Amino acid sequence: MAEEVNFLDLAALSRIGPDTVVEKFGGLINSSFFDASNILGTLKLKGLIDFSTMYAGQNAIVVTDQGKQLLGEANAKASQELDPLDTEILARLSRGKMQLQELGGSVNLAQRDLALRVYKLTQQQFASYSIRNGTLDIMLTEKGFLKAKEEQPKPQQAAQQQQAAPQAAPRSSQPEQQAHPAVSSEADEIASLQGMPGMGNQNRMIVAVSVIAVIVIIVAALFILNVL
Repeated sequence: MAEEVNFLDLAALSRIGPDTVVEKFGGLINSSFFDASNILGTLKLKGLIDFSTMYAGQNAIVVTDQGKQLLGEANAKASQELDPLDTEILARLSRGKMQLQELGGSVNLAQRDLALRVYKLTQQQFASYSIRNGTLDIMLTEKGFLKAKEEQPKPQQAAQQQQAAPQAAPRSSQPEQQAHPAVSSEADEIASLQGMPGMGNQNRMIVAVSVIAVIVIIVAALFILNVL
């Protein structure tokens, strides 16, 4: 039954002292006698406490060995530093009020393991809890809220990474431009010829015809020399 322990059980168990009696336990957890009796009955069913009769008919609450083992494990856990799962629980709590079962389901954690971690957060003052009328509420402290925000990714860093990515694109096009120097030089020569002042379309036509005529004369001369 100890595997079914939740944080309400652990919180109630931690309120039990050597002289705690059933009749006054409700005042320790800010609950009515009926609600306190229900919590104590649950603890007994889970093997965490037992009852013994005291003077004047009062019923003393005795923490069993199993209950002491749970408290010892919780205190040992509370002395450890926060790990990523602890900070994730803080992050979930920072988004709004959540019930214990809902919180455990959101991080896919068993209620017993969640109880130990929430107890750790409360002992290190990252969170606090209150019990009223048999129900428990968990809240972040200012320390816990700041820790949750500290672990979240900063939007400025993401924006800087997005701005840095497009700047690399123009660099990749430079080798492509240098890969064909002959083509670019011919294009430059053509552009320079086209841009020469005083040379209209008619003049360029005359120059082209003259060049062709010279080529024809040279070819013809070479042919005649070969024949002779």
